[in-house]
Amino acid sequence: MLVWSRGEPADWDAALIRLPGWSLYQSSAWSRYRQAMGWQVVRAIGCDAQQRIAAMAQMLVRRRLGVHIIWIPGGPAGEFRFWAHSLVEFIGKQFGPLTYCRLNVLGERDASDTDALLKGRWRRPQMRLSSGVSLKLDLRPTDQERMLAASANWRHNLRRSGKYDLTVERWERPDAAQMAVVYREMEELKGLGLQHSEADLRAMINNLGKNLLVFRCLDGDGNLLAFRAGGVFGDQAWDLLAAATRAARKVYASHATLWALLEACRAEGAVDYDLGGVDPVRNKGVLDFKHGTGARTVEYLGEWEWTRVPLLARAVGLLMKHRGLAA
Repeated sequence: MLVWSRGEPADWDAALIRLPGWSLYQSSAWSRYRQAMGWQVVRAIGCDAQQRIAAMAQMLVRRRLGVHIIWIPGGPAGEFRFWAHSLVEFIGKQFGPLTYCRLNVLGERDASDTDALLKGRWRRPQMRLSSGVSLKLDLRPTDQERMLAASANWRHNLRRSGKYDLTVERWERPDAAQMAVVYREMEELKGLGLQHSEADLRAMINNLGKNLLVFRCLDGDGNLLAFRAGGVFGDQAWDLLAAATRAARKVYASHATLWALLEACRAEGAVDYDLGGVDPVRNKGVLDFKHGTGARTVEYLGEWEWTRVPLLARAVGLLMKHRGLAA
């Protein structure tokens, strides 16, 4: 059992990365980004009997109709057996009875960790925001080795992108307005809802700083065809943004852009690249594209919720799903 308190060590990121289960989504850069989008950030540390930090949680908090809504992206850092029970006690004392908390654990599914969460009174949400399934690509092999690990079709399409007059480059000063235009075109083409607003894109660019790597693909006339962005923290990288125009599909711009981004993340010291959540049923095309890189499928522990008022779970779940509160 840990003793939790609000506050943080002098260097949050340095302490965070020493614990198991750390992620970009619990970093200082991510807190700045979410604060810019209207979230209150509450940080807490859990210490053991020897006063050593054994767990850390960066909580995003909003208040709606008298209810505290808490979102912990990535999940707390630290071993589950330490924080699963003690964290809910702390949250209840800090925020009162009308509190709903959801977290999304990016650690791979493990029976003992699941048991610890269940014993700690966490439950699976009825209304999930993601599938809990993702793909991870090992960046440690050379580019030639990774090329051989990709599917024959993916390699073929990457080679075909080289036949067109494309420029793939790191976008040193990403333009949120241009990015938003590409997102709107992609959403219309695929029948998707809003993925990222211009304000959201601008906040991410301005606040993630050196943790954000953005690559773009231009045609021979300098028109933006596609872009992709990854977040690097420690020796890990995560897929954050990706959009392409209708014209990009004809020249395999997404293949070329992703490959360049992967090389850049590897150069920054990343050993794994998380290609993000996939939906094998509703979005098989994205799954096939990501799987074609040679990435392995991983099933995360995923989303869990806690509240003392069961009726809050469904109401807040609907709010988070339809108004993007968990972004």
